[in-house]
Amino acid sequence: MNYYLLEDNFIQQQRIQHIVENCRVFEQPADFLVALKEDLTDKVILLDLEIHTVANAGLTVAKMIRQFDATSPIIIVTTHSEMLEQGLKYHIGILDFINKTQPELLFAKRVQSAVSEAEQQIRIQSGVESDFIALPNGKKTENINLNDIVYATCSESTSHQLTIYCEQKNVQIRATVKSLPKLHPNLMQIHAAYVINKDKVMVFDAKKNTVQLNNGVTLPCARKYIKPMRRLFEVSCNVNTLIFENTSKNHYNKY
Repeated sequence: MNYYLLEDNFIQQQRIQHIVENCRVFEQPADFLVALKEDLTDKVILLDLEIHTVANAGLTVAKMIRQFDATSPIIIVTTHSEMLEQGLKYHIGILDFINKTQPELLFAKRVQSAVSEAEQQIRIQSGVESDFIALPNGKKTENINLNDIVYATCSESTSHQLTIYCEQKNVQIRATVKSLPKLHPNLMQIHAAYVINKDKVMVFDAKKNTVQLNNGVTLPCARKYIKPMRRLFEVSCNVNTLIFENTSKNHYNKY
């Protein structure tokens, strides 16, 4: 899934990129529209309203987007909250309207929430079912979409403090590494300190005993977990380094 932002203010660009890490940023509406037209994959679109001092430029761009893309979620991020009513009149299917002037923590949470909702909307449209799991967090639970989880690892200071690395955020919970695979078949332990989401694995290097995930992170795979990892992958034709590649998202269902 791809993420696009139209924003002409450098500070605001960095602010949003810190929240949506893989977001492609554009300052010019023309370049922005060309990139969107060329990208036929699922995408989330974030727009500022005021572009180069034109207060309603973002709404105009959104209307143009709807001429060739009727489904991609559009999130408005702006200082012009008074334009919400006008934005609704454009009938462009705005998913959320976020005010930039909010305190940083609230702003980040609003953007994260809107992006997560957009991702969920895309999954529903594409027929991919969401699968929320309740992660134990002491006496409480954290409900997280399984599709967002990449991997989890324990804290260096305590094995009962885990960090869940998701597509757009990190979540801290009180639980053990061993407890996570019991929650869902997709969650697989590969090391005393790591649990991965099987659907996020791209490459297993059997020579180096490492696993590469879709976010570019490479994790060690302990010897006791090598055999289960082999079952997930097919051997590539590389005689120098024995590498197993995840050729199918649901390849593990065959075993």
